[in-house]
Amino acid sequence: MTHKLSIEAIKTLLIACHEAKRVVELQPPLPEGLTPGNLKVLDYIEYLERTAQPPKVSDIADLLQVTRPGITRLVSELQAINVIEKISDKQDKRIVRLRMTDEERKIHAYYIEQYHSWLAAQITDISEADINTTAATIAKL
Repeated sequence: MTHKLSIEAIKTLLIACHEAKRVVELQPPLPEGLTPGNLKVLDYIEYLERTAQPPKVSDIADLLQVTRPGITRLVSELQAINVIEKISDKQDKRIVRLRMTDEERKIHAYYIEQYHSWLAAQITDISEADINTTAATIAKL
């Protein structure tokens, strides 16, 4: 059974989304040549390197649910500013994997780990359950 939301509920939701955007904008300015999209790719590369072997472009595309050409463009941008390297797979030379450079590790530590830790300290009165509900609602939207 579906129900129709009131205009007031939609307004409240859109205002909350606008406020959420303001929270994202609290992040320190990114280095020249780095975009929020690049940062998201770097975070996934770090995650996949930590949990498995260095990822392929397709692994990142699958996680972000975007096309491979889109991720290939972002990867090229990141390689141009020396934050990631492309390496050949040891077993299959046709496969190209992505590896973080020391510069990327510094960027990840500052813009992801430190910023997220700071933000977590600011919002101690919000439960993880509320955060998960909010994230799920935004994902549905």
